[in-house]
Amino acid sequence: MKFYSKLIPAIAKEIVQVLMDNGDIEVEPDSIEDAREDFASIIREYQAQEQALSDDARTMLIRRDWPRTKLGEARQLIAAQRKLPIGDDGLDYVINQMLEFMLMSANIAEVYAEDRIMRKRIADIIRRRLKVHDELDVEVRKRLRNLQEGTRDWEIAYRKTMEEVRRAKGLV
Repeated sequence: MKFYSKLIPAIAKEIVQVLMDNGDIEVEPDSIEDAREDFASIIREYQAQEQALSDDARTMLIRRDWPRTKLGEARQLIAAQRKLPIGDDGLDYVINQMLEFMLMSANIAEVYAEDRIMRKRIADIIRRRLKVHDELDVEVRKRLRNLQEGTRDWEIAYRKTMEEVRRAKGLV
């Protein structure tokens, strides 16, 4: 899962608003901003753990003299060691963190809905917002058709082009 830092506040805001609008949670008016920030913090923490995972996976490739095409395998190995769910399991992990937070938070006055209902609402919001990354990835790959995927040149060009596209779309 790839969360863009600029989108995290909007995701958190939408989650709080949708849950409140549907009567799933009650938040006092003076605590709404704090509740949003709590949800955003959960996403940021997961984002930081995933970034550290990716960094360590790259280091593993270098240490083991593996080709860059094995980055996914290295990420999975390290994720398993750290017991950090990634991919769709990562989404479930983030949602579970949010559900647990709601029961303990002083910023959420009351929780009325069942976990399964809130889980679906939150998952729908996050999935819709994460489509941005998929769309960016498609656009970047179209621009890099002349390079062989998995090579060092492709990796460098991918990162550079992704940064350009993100900047052009206001995501950086």
